[in-house]
Amino acid sequence: MWMIIYIIAALAVGLTGLTYFLSNRQYLAALLFFIGSVTILILFGMSWFEGDSAVFSDKPKQWPPYINTCPDYLTYFKRTKAGQKIDTCVDRIGVSKNNKLRLFPADGNVDQNNDDYFFPLATTNSDASKKIAELCARTIDYGLTWEGVTDGESCFTPGTGQASSAAAVVPATPGCPTI
Repeated sequence: MWMIIYIIAALAVGLTGLTYFLSNRQYLAALLFFIGSVTILILFGMSWFEGDSAVFSDKPKQWPPYINTCPDYLTYFKRTKAGQKIDTCVDRIGVSKNNKLRLFPADGNVDQNNDDYFFPLATTNSDASKKIAELCARTIDYGLTWEGVTDGESCFTPGTGQASSAAAVVPATPGCPTI
């Protein structure tokens, strides 16, 4: 139904412009306008109505399309602690609700051994669903949110739209961080 409406609207745009230029005896402009508008409208229509990413597709879309490496508004930071490189995130704008994660200084001058400035991304589990559950519980403990992992208050089960307790195991989905 939407495609039929789009085709009628596209033809109306193309024919309106075509008649305007023809009534002013601008034949070359009429030809160029008609070819250009039809090409643009076809390409735009294809992006709207074709494939899995179509705007009017009946297929449900996963949200978010991918999960960020760090919780919301945090910045990835590779920390060096005891000679080892560790994947962490830092808070540069002060989003931790309970101040468990301290604000990272703008100049970056911080003791790398002080855990108060770093959100660890490493997990103790190798199972993907247990990793997500552990990251979810840690995110809530630090007073943060993570789109696709938490819904702000509790863990989020991707694909179902259901929230569960922070200690519950959350099934992994494609695109979730595997740390």
